[in-house]
Amino acid sequence: MTIDTLEAIQVGGTTQWIRVRGADASNPVLLLIQQGPGLPMINEARRFGHLLGLEQAFTVIYWDQRGCGRSLRRRRDRAGISLEAMTGDTVWLLDFLQDRFGGKTYIAGFSFGATIGASAAAQRPDLVATLVAVGMDIDGAAAGTGAYDFALAAARQRGNRRAIRQLQAIGPPPHLTSKQFTTRVRWATNFGGVTTGETYASLARGLLASLVRSPDYSAADVIRTLRGITATQAALLPELAAMDLARTLPRLDVPVVMVQGRHDQVAPGEAAQRYASSLQASSKRLVWFDSSAHTPHLEEPGKFRDLLMGIRELGMRQDVTSGNGQPRQKQP
Repeated sequence: MTIDTLEAIQVGGTTQWIRVRGADASNPVLLLIQQGPGLPMINEARRFGHLLGLEQAFTVIYWDQRGCGRSLRRRRDRAGISLEAMTGDTVWLLDFLQDRFGGKTYIAGFSFGATIGASAAAQRPDLVATLVAVGMDIDGAAAGTGAYDFALAAARQRGNRRAIRQLQAIGPPPHLTSKQFTTRVRWATNFGGVTTGETYASLARGLLASLVRSPDYSAADVIRTLRGITATQAALLPELAAMDLARTLPRLDVPVVMVQGRHDQVAPGEAAQRYASSLQASSKRLVWFDSSAHTPHLEEPGKFRDLLMGIRELGMRQDVTSGNGQPRQKQP
């Protein structure tokens, strides 16, 4: 890597952190916005680099957002967590990246991160080259009901009394507390609805291992990160449950590529299909990953990398054809 830096940025009255990695500063910029709510992103640099190798074609920005990871170091940075605030942070970061590197930024957002990316693109389409929305949270009511019904049906089919008991105890959605939400997600995950071949416990162990192994997190950072997930979830769950992008974001004046796993049980494919049909965008397409659930970028990494490479190539061709390509500042 000719660029590999860990940097603090001042955003919306908070200190947040990014890791910038790339082989060539003249490559287009790719901002990764993590799923959650509450999960960090900087700890994923090693895994993403190994699985996807995006740094050879993009200058990749790994970002611990407000309420996540290293960005929890100061107590005052843990306040004000909302979709509006996180969207504002994203717009600020996109503007910062354009000033630093030149040109528009590609966004790859995952789950709730895709929703944040879409909200930012709606406000400042001039800063966004393409939005790649992976397992985007679109319809909160449909997502909650679908995940709950899937988990309860799977529990009954398998005769898992513990799962049945816990799911019946929280009742149908909306699930507005972290305990309710975690119970629903735990069993949807255990029955294959989040990442194929993984359980809630194995994903939790993987998160902890990635934090401990990362040179970017101290022991105190790891503790704050894990505790912060619950706090950030609690702040965002009401907004997540009420989400309806068909109503609030009917138009995006940027190219949109929606990536959807066939087996996703927490961001239902039916909602993605409806939104893809109704969305007004400069261009749009819905790409299905037939062997994936909610994390196609990790379950079918080769296909996801090829998709991003194709989006990059198309963007570069369009820049040349239109004559609108902007030379990038070669800043580390």
